[in-house]
Amino acid sequence: MYNFHHTWPYEKMMGEIYLNECPFCHESSVHIHMKKDDFEKAFEEVKTHVVMPCCHEKLVILKMDDDYIWSDRPLR
Repeated sequence: MYNFHHTWPYEKMMGEIYLNECPFCHESSVHIHMKKDDFEKAFEEVKTHVVMPCCHEKLVILKMDDDYIWSDRPLR
C-alpha cells in the first residue's frame, strides 16, 4: 500500500504537467517535461524518472492518478 506522504499534487493543462510548487526547492509553478509515453506509463504504474527543471533533483514516479504523483520517497 502506498503512503500519502509520498504524493504530490499536479495540474494537467493542454497536455502539459505543472506542479504548483517543487517538493524539493519550493520553486513555484514548475513545468515538468514528460513525454506523452512517460505520462501514460506512469498511469499504468510503470516507474518513470523525471529531473526537476528548477533544482535538477531526480523524482522517481511510481504511479500517477488524476490528481497526484506517487513517488518512492516522502515529498511532504
